Amino acid sequence: MSGGNSVTIIAVAVMLCVLLQASISNAATIPAGGANGWGFNMNGWPNGQTFKVGDVIEFKYMAGMHNVVKVSKAGFDACDGTGGQVFSSGDDKVTLVQGTQYFICTIGPHCSNGVKAAVTAN
Repeated sequence: MSGGNSVTIIAVAVMLCVLLQASISNAATIPAGGANGWGFNMNGWPNGQTFKVGDVIEFKYMAGMHNVVKVSKAGFDACDGTGGQVFSSGDDKVTLVQGTQYFICTIGPHCSNGVKAAVTAN
C-alpha cells in the first residue's frame, strides 16, 4: 500500500469518527412525563413532541411506587406487561430506536389510570 492510500484511509476513518460523534451528541435526554415526571399527572405526555432515534427517555419516579415496562402495542392497549422489559430503579434511561415504543406501569391499576406512554422516534 502506498503512502497516499494510507493517508486517504486515515482521513476517511477520522471523518467517519467525527460524523459518528456529531450524530451521537445530537441525542437529547427527555424526562418521561415532562415536568411532572413518570406518574399520574402526565397530562397526555408525549402528545405533540418530536423524538429522534438515539434520544434517551429518562423515567424518574419513586422506586417501589411505580415501574416502567417496555411492551408491545397489544400490551400497551391491554395494560399487560407480560413478557415486557421491566425497569424499576426509579431512574431508568431508555434509548429510543426507530418506530414507536410503548411503556406502561404495571403496579396496581396505574396503567389503566394513565401511567403509560407511546413514544415514536424518527
